[in-house]
Amino acid sequence: MLTMEDETKQRLGWTERIGYGLGDLASNLYFQMFNMFLLYYYTDVFGIPAATVATIFLLSRVWDAVNDPVMGIIADRTRTRWGSFRPFILWFAIPFGVGGYAMFYSPDLSATMKVVYAAVTYTIVGMLYTAVNIPYSGLMAVISHSSDERARVSAIRFIFAFLGGWVIAQFLPPLKDSLGGGDEVVGFRHTMGLFAGLAAVLFLVTFATTRERVAPESGKTSRKQLGRDIATLVRTRPWLVLVVAGLVNLTAVAIKNGSNIYYFKYITGDDSEVASFGSGGWMAMIAGVMCTGFFIRFFEKRKLIIWLTILGGIGMALPFWIDPAARISMPGLETGPYQVFGLKMTSVVFIPENPRWIYLVNLAGSFLAGPPVALVWTMYTDVAAYIRWKHDRRITGLVVSAAVFSQKFGMAFGGWFAGMLLFWCGFQANMEQNETSKLAILLLFSLIPAVLIVLQGAAMFFYPLTDAEMRRIERQLAGEPDT
Repeated sequence: MLTMEDETKQRLGWTERIGYGLGDLASNLYFQMFNMFLLYYYTDVFGIPAATVATIFLLSRVWDAVNDPVMGIIADRTRTRWGSFRPFILWFAIPFGVGGYAMFYSPDLSATMKVVYAAVTYTIVGMLYTAVNIPYSGLMAVISHSSDERARVSAIRFIFAFLGGWVIAQFLPPLKDSLGGGDEVVGFRHTMGLFAGLAAVLFLVTFATTRERVAPESGKTSRKQLGRDIATLVRTRPWLVLVVAGLVNLTAVAIKNGSNIYYFKYITGDDSEVASFGSGGWMAMIAGVMCTGFFIRFFEKRKLIIWLTILGGIGMALPFWIDPAARISMPGLETGPYQVFGLKMTSVVFIPENPRWIYLVNLAGSFLAGPPVALVWTMYTDVAAYIRWKHDRRITGLVVSAAVFSQKFGMAFGGWFAGMLLFWCGFQANMEQNETSKLAILLLFSLIPAVLIVLQGAAMFFYPLTDAEMRRIERQLAGEPDT
C-alpha cells in the first residue's frame, strides 16, 4: 500500500497544475465558441444555409474518424527529450492560433466560394485541434502515476475549461460589437483574432510548465503491435462505455449551447441576455467542478457521475414547460458598463435583476454538470492505466484520441442535427419565425438535449472500474503487494 510519503511525492506543484489547466482554457476558447456561436455565425453572419452548414459539420467529422486515431498512434510512438506528448503542444500552438483566425477572416466571396472557404478552414482547424489537443489530453495520463493526483489535475483543468466557456459567453458578444462597430463580420474576425492569439500563448505556457513522469515503452513498435493495440482497445469495455457516454454528452451539449442564441433571439425576443445566461451557466459549472474533491470523499466516482448526470438532464428538460417570460423578483449582481483599452463593454452580469426562471434552472443544472465532466476525463486516464496493467500495453494517445474524437463528432453531429431540424422546420435567418420553427428551437433548447444527457447517465451504469479496483491496479503497477 502506498505510504503517506509516497502519496506526497506523487503530488504536483501548483505551477504545474495551473500550467496544465491553462491548456484547456486555450482549447475552449475555440471549442466553446464553436459550440455556442459557430452555427449562428455561419447562418446569420457569413450567410450559409443551415442545411449546408450541417453537412459541413458532419463531413468534416467523418475525416476525423481517421485523423484522430492516427494522431493518437503518432503521439504514442514519439520519443523526444521533451517526452511523447509535450512536443506536439510546442509545435502546433502557433499554427493552431493562425488557423483559428483564418476561419473567421470572412473574405467577401460568392455564395459557392463561401461554402468552400467554410468547409476548408473548418476542416483544417479541426485537424490542428487534433494535433494539439490529443497530445494535451494524453499528457494528463503521464503527468503522474497517481489516479488521485490525476483527479486533482483534472478538476483544475476543467475549472479552466469552463472558464474558457465563460469567457466566450460573456465577452464574445460585447467584443464583437465593440470591435466591429456594428458590423458582425468584422466583429467576429477581430474578436477571434484576439482569442486565437491568446490560445497560442496559453499552450506555450502549458508546454513550459509541465513534465511527463510515466515512462513510455522502450523499443520500436511494429505494424503487428499496432494491430494488437487497436484490437486491445476495441475489446476494452470501460473504454467503449466512455466513448458512447462522451459521444452522447457532446451531442447534447452542442445542441443545447448552440440553441441558446436562437432561443433568446427568436423566442424571448431579447438576444442581449444570451451573454448573462451563458456566462451564468459556466460560472455554475466552475463552482460544481470546485466541489468535485468534496463530492468524491463521500461518493464513488461512477455513481456520482450517474446520478448527477441524470438529475442535470431532468433540469435541462424543464424550460420546455416554463414560460420564457416568467421571472422571479430578486436583486441582481452585476458590474455595470466598463471599458477595456478604450473599448466600451456591457456589464458583466453574475445574476440579472429579476431573472427569468429559466436562468435559475440553468444555474442549478450547470452546477450538477460540473463534476461529471472532470471525473470522466480522469476515467480515460484510468482506462489507460488499466490497459497497461491487463495487457502490458501503453496506448495512452490512442485511448484519449477516442475521447477527443467523441467530443468533436458529438459536437459536429449535434450541430448537424440542429441545423437540419431548423431547415426542416422552415427556419429563415434574421426573420420572424413561424410556429413550427419556434417549436424546433424550443426542443433544441430543452427536451432533445435532456433526453441525451439522461442516456449518458444510463450508459455509465455499464462502466466496470470502481475506485477500489483502480487503487488495486495502481498498487500492482507500482510493484506493491495487494492488501
